[in-house]
Amino acid sequence: MHKELLLVKRKKAKELYDQGYSINKIADKLVSNWSSVKKWIEMDDVTVDNRGWEKGNLREYNQEVKKRVIEIRKRLRKEQSYFFGPQVIRANYEKLYPDEKTPTIYFIAKTLREEGMTTGKDDTRTDNGSEYMNYPQRTLDKMGTVVEGIDFIGPRYIEDQSEGVHFLARKYIRPYQYGLMSRIEGQTTDEALEVLIEDWQDHPLPEVLRLDNDPSFGLYSRHDRHIGRFLKAVLNLGITPIYSARSQPWNNGNTEGYNSVFARKFWEKLNFSDEAEIDTEIKQFNLEYAKYNELIGNNIDPEEIEDETLPEDFELTESLQNELRNDLEDPTIYWLRIVRNGTEKAKQKDIGTIDILGEEIELPKPYVNQFTLNKLQLKEDRLSVMVEDDDGKLETIKQRELEVENVDFNG
Repeated sequence: MHKELLLVKRKKAKELYDQGYSINKIADKLVSNWSSVKKWIEMDDVTVDNRGWEKGNLREYNQEVKKRVIEIRKRLRKEQSYFFGPQVIRANYEKLYPDEKTPTIYFIAKTLREEGMTTGKDDTRTDNGSEYMNYPQRTLDKMGTVVEGIDFIGPRYIEDQSEGVHFLARKYIRPYQYGLMSRIEGQTTDEALEVLIEDWQDHPLPEVLRLDNDPSFGLYSRHDRHIGRFLKAVLNLGITPIYSARSQPWNNGNTEGYNSVFARKFWEKLNFSDEAEIDTEIKQFNLEYAKYNELIGNNIDPEEIEDETLPEDFELTESLQNELRNDLEDPTIYWLRIVRNGTEKAKQKDIGTIDILGEEIELPKPYVNQFTLNKLQLKEDRLSVMVEDDDGKLETIKQRELEVENVDFNG
């Protein structure tokens, strides 16, 4: 490999690793092998062509740097901060020692492991297997400038109380990282809409909303070819929903990751006596999470985002929850689904199937165990079943009519 290209790849590998990409993902992006990428991210100085170097040369990070890393970690723990991993330590180091070279995420993580200061899990990320079965990651990455994910959490239980506690998690994925957590009275459509409408009066209205298949999020479980109030409301606000594949929570990985942070650093860490105490602490958690994202550089200034918010006096009327507006240009729903052949019909006909709004969609057997991205254009009553090829392009493998029975644009 030419020296110039080699150095470019090394720099890019370290940048991607510091951003949280796994070694496998970096290798894929840079068209390199796993062992090379691992070697590059461990290097102290990527600008030096050290191929053929003798071992034993002095390392850039000395014992003083390690000592500072350990001190920062201890201080964060002493302050009982929710966030104290390698990214936060690196950001703190950069602020404390602005005139010195900041150690890499890998160096910090390695130092913490050597000192026995990890929490039981390696702070580096691993692939979630999303490329397995042609998961359409590249297509999803291009969908929407403002993207948000939501998820219910709970019930969780306070000691000596039989009634569970529920939460609604919201996580902006693009263009900035921003997480919000609220306690809610129950996992219902009304609770979810109330919280989201209040959010969207202060934060950008998403173009795309990532969510799971909970009936409260608009997917009728009792009636085929029907959609619920939640789904009609978000469509009327110009939002495009994308539902995860069933039993595949990592499809909404950003939100699930946020949920995991909430569990580890909030619910499992603190003891609560009542809901009022939870509400007080959750405000602090939201503030610290915002500071955390600002610290590690994931956020841009929200004031620089010119995307739409809801007016302060916005009212979500019954009409907006029960009827789709005729002036909607192209109201569309997306589902991620995995082609299966477990139904009786699929076994008898030796085919694969997916389920969309209670409709069993038949697909050729070679697509079994493959991910599909399914697009329902409500005004056209047209369902398109698509797969992403190895080049990241979508291929439509089936189209058919699918009319939602409780949607009428002619009424």
